[in-house]
Amino acid sequence: MPVRVLTFATALGRLRLGWTAEGICRLRFVDGPDREEAPQAPAWIMDAVRRLMTHLAGQPQDLDGIPVDLSELTPFQQSVAQVLRSTRPGQTISYGEVALLAGRPGAARAVGQAVKANPVLILVPCHRVVASDGPGGWSAFGTPERKARLLELENLTAG
Repeated sequence: MPVRVLTFATALGRLRLGWTAEGICRLRFVDGPDREEAPQAPAWIMDAVRRLMTHLAGQPQDLDGIPVDLSELTPFQQSVAQVLRSTRPGQTISYGEVALLAGRPGAARAVGQAVKANPVLILVPCHRVVASDGPGGWSAFGTPERKARLLELENLTAG
C-alpha cells in the first residue's frame, strides 16, 4: 500500500506523518531543514494535522478517533499498540503492566523493544509507558523533556 508523507511544524517540534488509505502509519519527530512538504492530503489527514498541532500547542484534543494503520507491525507489536491505545490521557503504565495486558507476562523487555519500534508516536501513546522506578527516557522519539511535556499536556486533559 503506498504511503504518502507530510511534514509540519508543531510547538514541540517538526513532525513527519505518513498515511495509507487505512490510516496514519508513521508519526515521528524529525530534525533538519525547515522544508514543508505539502502533498494533496485528504480532509481526514488535514483534520488530524490540525488536532495534533492544537494539542501540542497546549490545547488538549481527543486524538483517539484518528485512524492508524498498524498492519506493518508484528502481532506482538500490534497487541502492545492496542494496550497503549486503551490507556487514557493522563494515565501511565509500566512495561510490566503492558506485557501482562498484551498477554505476555514477564515480557517487559520485549515491550520495551515494541515501544522503541512504535512508528506512530502520540497516536499510539508510548510516552505513557514508564519504568517501574520512574518516568524513564524516550530515546526512540526525542528527548525526555518531550515525553514529560506530552504527559503534562495529557494531565490538562485528564484534570
